[in-house]
Amino acid sequence: MSSKYNREQDLLLFLSKSQGYVTSKELVEKLNVSQKTVYRLIKDINDEYMDSPLIISERGRGYSLDYENFIHYQKSNNPSKENQFSPSERRKRIMEELLLSSPKPITIYHLFSDYYVGDSVIFNDEQIMSEELKKYNLVLERKDRKLAILGEEVDIRKAIKHTNEIFNTIDIDDLKRNQELHFNKHDVLFILGQLRQIEKGLDITIPYPYNINIFSHLYILLSRSRKVSTLLFSDKVPTEEMTNMKRDMTLYPVAKEIVNNIQNYLNSSLADIEVYFLYQYLVSSRMQGSLARTTTFSAEVIDVTQAYIEGMSIYLGIEIESQSIFSELANHIKPMLNRLDYNIRIKNSLLSQIKVMYDDVFHGVTHVSEFISKTFNLPAINDDENGFITLYFAKVIVTTQYQRPIKTLIMCTTGIGTSELLKAKVSRKFPELEIVDVVASQNRQMLKEKYSDAELILSTVHIKDEVTIPSLLVSAMFTIDDQKRLQRKIEEIYHGQ
Repeated sequence: MSSKYNREQDLLLFLSKSQGYVTSKELVEKLNVSQKTVYRLIKDINDEYMDSPLIISERGRGYSLDYENFIHYQKSNNPSKENQFSPSERRKRIMEELLLSSPKPITIYHLFSDYYVGDSVIFNDEQIMSEELKKYNLVLERKDRKLAILGEEVDIRKAIKHTNEIFNTIDIDDLKRNQELHFNKHDVLFILGQLRQIEKGLDITIPYPYNINIFSHLYILLSRSRKVSTLLFSDKVPTEEMTNMKRDMTLYPVAKEIVNNIQNYLNSSLADIEVYFLYQYLVSSRMQGSLARTTTFSAEVIDVTQAYIEGMSIYLGIEIESQSIFSELANHIKPMLNRLDYNIRIKNSLLSQIKVMYDDVFHGVTHVSEFISKTFNLPAINDDENGFITLYFAKVIVTTQYQRPIKTLIMCTTGIGTSELLKAKVSRKFPELEIVDVVASQNRQMLKEKYSDAELILSTVHIKDEVTIPSLLVSAMFTIDDQKRLQRKIEEIYHGQ
């Protein structure tokens, strides 16, 4: 079984034995993984169990198991020991072995002997793998009862990364602490050391997920180099691009130094193109620190950034001031354009959440991205990139909205005494609320006339249905629970829900 499956089962088992809710901190300590991994495991479990969430979450309390759903899940998700791998998993494992050894052929017997399948199944697997490999411009060749994958090195490595889903789910904390990831621990420690050396040499921090992208590239390089000499790789880099790379006196020396370190670690020579490959990953990464902010941009970066701002202004129907977003967005667009040029994909682990929370904004960004790809003759901009760009415009919207105070009434039985105390507490905790008046509950009939522009009523008494203004019932003492519920109410108003 995969390590991800084992961790999911450990999480479910722990929740099934727990009374009540369990915090994410307790899950981190119990499972010995990072908080990001806990969130991803919970999301994956709930996504897989389509009927209703298997794990229930509640703000401020944590996570709990829906026990009836869990019982049904156990009955329907108990894999037999005789068939530990699904057909899809079998093909992925075989394809990964072929990719790592490419272009060397491997006998069909060696590839399939552990799975106890017949010739018809093998033939079907070959057809499916062949179609999958076409996505990466690779060919599955069969000759003399042997299989081999043929193609450019850059495409082979891309296929390895996408075939092995673990590269899309790990984070640095996993690599340091989790023993179930089945990575070579010596290689992991070596590569983490190289990542630290890159950050130290450039005086920067490489944030998630860019650090994982570089880790994946280096780990695959080590794995490939042990199977096939990189000196045999046929990929060539145009002279002009090599010359431009060597002119970069910041990133090029670091890329060259890291490749030299890898050669010493492997005790074997690597092709010159490895420096170029690593250089492209560095150029394509966002960085935090002395290199994080670029004040000068190429004409293409400026034009693309401005096109996004203008396109989203039209789509959202709001005036987005260029100076409020240009620098941050351009610093993202610059490495993104390089990723598009060299087909480097960054996995956006928050994509599903972004699509739910900012559905309209994401749809607008996708539409503008299609226009930009055609206008500037760029490769198609994928959903992962669109998700990252969405966050920049979501931030603009939220910032704009939060600058507009919410006109709020406070209502109590008499309109005096406790209501003034409540007003003071609310004003101190929630400056985004504009308290326009304190009113008595018996005067609620006049609300529509006198306070037609009010957007929220905070009341210590129950308000009847005839009042159309959104309201929230709170205690006069304005407890922590009241504050949490008010925060959610404010978010609902700002998002127009």
